[in-house]
Amino acid sequence: MLENLKSVLKRRYYILRYPPLRSSFRVKSDLTYRERLALYRLANDKKIILEIGSYLGASACCFAAQLKARGAGQVICVDTWNNDAMSEGGWDTFAQFVKNTAPFLSLVRSVRGFSTDVVETIRNSIEELDLLFIDGDHSYQGVKSDWEAYKKFLKPGSVVVFHDWGWADGVKRVVNEDVLPLVDSVESLPNMWWGTIKG
Repeated sequence: MLENLKSVLKRRYYILRYPPLRSSFRVKSDLTYRERLALYRLANDKKIILEIGSYLGASACCFAAQLKARGAGQVICVDTWNNDAMSEGGWDTFAQFVKNTAPFLSLVRSVRGFSTDVVETIRNSIEELDLLFIDGDHSYQGVKSDWEAYKKFLKPGSVVVFHDWGWADGVKRVVNEDVLPLVDSVESLPNMWWGTIKG
């Protein structure tokens, strides 16, 4: 009971303290409030953001809230929305994603499919990314495939973010082996890591 009360009070604090993130704070997610705030801040001055693994839209709402404040930009959300990599089992979450991101309809573009299968679709609409958020398949091969498929869209100054860095060995391994040599600025929270691509 006490833990539930603490959780409710914490949620209310964040909603009152950070009004632009209300839409995100209402979405069920493994993202902590601190992580949502970090994503919102990382999207500052970014124009084209792509996330792999959108689930119910919590992270998309963080990014889109920042873009909405500036009145420009696009969040490209790539997911099957079939809950493929989630522990609670498969089910179609796309309708819930659309409902949760509705306040940002003009800023959010959904691309439904496996991330490595839709690369050409993405390439036909954009040349570069300002921010890449990888939160899909957390196996080593899954993270490695996402990184290899989308790193070519990054430019000097682009930010790359990995969620579940705190526990997923596949995420840690790709960050340490493949990403660290390409970045010159690194920060993290207990379960999220990000870096800026070298100039």
